[in-house]
Amino acid sequence: MFLLRYLETLVLILFLASLEAKILRKRTISEVQLMHNIQEHKQVGERQGWLQEKLKNIIVVKSLLSLCLGPSMGKLLK
Repeated sequence: MFLLRYLETLVLILFLASLEAKILRKRTISEVQLMHNIQEHKQVGERQGWLQEKLKNIIVVKSLLSLCLGPSMGKLLK
């Protein structure tokens, strides 16, 4: 009786472990895809930030040049 109960418990544990392993494999693929998407999103944000800084520098330099060179040269820069 004890041996049969032990065997039933062992089979149940192995069955549940095999189900859990299949679920983990699918979830792992989803997690890898999610991490890839997050990294891609971060890179897009970094590129946008870099571009905004460069554009800000261009606008500031253009404004300073128009102030220093006067209104006639400022119109040429626009």
